[in-house]
Amino acid sequence: MKQRHIDLLLVAGIFVAYSVTIRLAMHLGVLESLLGGAANTIPVVVFGAMVRRIILRGLVGKPAAVQWLAHVPLCAAFSVLSYGLLIVLLGLFNGGESSGFLVKPFSASGTAWQTLENVTTYALIAAMSYLQAQHRQHGQPPATAVETPRAAGVPEPLPPDGSAGLQPDHRTAPVTVSDDWAAKENDDAGIQPERSRYFVRIGDELRPIDMNTVVSIGGADDYAQVWTLSGKHLVRMTLADFTKSLDPARYVRVHRSWIVNVHRITRAEPAGGGRLLLHMETGQTISTSRTGARLLRDRVI
Repeated sequence: MKQRHIDLLLVAGIFVAYSVTIRLAMHLGVLESLLGGAANTIPVVVFGAMVRRIILRGLVGKPAAVQWLAHVPLCAAFSVLSYGLLIVLLGLFNGGESSGFLVKPFSASGTAWQTLENVTTYALIAAMSYLQAQHRQHGQPPATAVETPRAAGVPEPLPPDGSAGLQPDHRTAPVTVSDDWAAKENDDAGIQPERSRYFVRIGDELRPIDMNTVVSIGGADDYAQVWTLSGKHLVRMTLADFTKSLDPARYVRVHRSWIVNVHRITRAEPAGGGRLLLHMETGQTISTSRTGARLLRDRVI
């Protein structure tokens, strides 16, 4: 399930939970309960999205001390802003008159309870943000690929004489195909120069990846999972950007979500519907699209 679908389900769950709680605790009507649920949900959604963005893009990967220090003002800002927007929305939804609406702060005990609720909500959002970052870096590849346990011993790469049926032809130019995504990528190919090295951020350090060791690249929203012979790395770069700068004689985009190094394919087998199942040197099993299979079959001699 994509992240935006999960987010929509969480927002719906928060709205329903608030509405039902207000209905049962305060014995309000259905409309008043729904308005109260919306007033409580909107600040969580608005400022929760900002918090998650800051954590994912600004805190993940930083030293632990820096992260802990940053969470204190971030939590305080989330709590104050959420409380302020909540009382404004409650005044707008429940106290609207022709001359305006009344913004009325909570009592001291109500403010204390709301602050505790906001701090708890912040902690949950922060925890989910770190889980999301961990999933991006260590989670399973997209559904189009199935990882299998690697057998003892690393399989040998394709023989140079092409007997395995997938030996790349270095004289072949990029092929334009009918699928929209493939056509767009091939139209844009060559805009950027080929790069033999990329750098990944590990903590505060930048470390190079030798592209000759890259086996496959899987897409995940605005990020890509780069699988090498020694491990995998999460980089903030889309597959479209990779496609523009990689050598088309070595790398082929075999699916919307996958680019493979044809020099690292150990064997390929039919998967039905004109698709292929690629067995990579890392032990991955990657399913191609029909277009990706055609691009590989163009290399058969």
